[in-house]
Amino acid sequence: MDYKKGIPLKRKRSYRDVKETYLIICQGENTEPVYFRSFKLTSADIKAISKPEFTNILRFVEEAQKIKNQYKNDYDNYWIVIDKDDNSDEDFNNAIALAKKYGFKVAYSNQAFEFWLILHFICYIGPMHRKNYKKILDKYLGFSYNKKLSTCKKLYNALLPFQGTAIKNAETVYSKIGDHTNIAAEESSTTVHELVKSLNRYL
Repeated sequence: MDYKKGIPLKRKRSYRDVKETYLIICQGENTEPVYFRSFKLTSADIKAISKPEFTNILRFVEEAQKIKNQYKNDYDNYWIVIDKDDNSDEDFNNAIALAKKYGFKVAYSNQAFEFWLILHFICYIGPMHRKNYKKILDKYLGFSYNKKLSTCKKLYNALLPFQGTAIKNAETVYSKIGDHTNIAAEESSTTVHELVKSLNRYL
């Protein structure tokens, strides 16, 4: 059951249904799921859902696993999208490890998803508190950034011309930020680009 919309989660696949399929479970309410639903894929289907009520990252991963079990083998790719936010270092690291144990691929951001958006415009290496994200995004986007649904619906198209730059910047940051044994300490960083690259194979 889709906990948010009250509709069955199960999807039937027939011999005609040959597209690659993605289930993306997001902690954010609007920004992340709307962004990923905006990908115009020709040979893949995306189901992006949100569970914003689970602010504790470990509880979110456990809930994501319950949802994944509802689908069983109905999807080819299972991803979760998570942010460090105010979670402790221990919880953040443990949540990533637990998600991988459950068979998820993880698109994480430290501190938050908006760092991925910022990388479309600048290659920033070093700590940046998420309270500073809006000022930077407002400057480059040309409109006021917020998490309202109407704003989130504009993001993908506004960012698309700079997506290649964002991927390169994210890869550069990831290569320089640390050895990834203590991801919670690697501020600022993200692996959202790995999910984006995976989806782009089916444009």
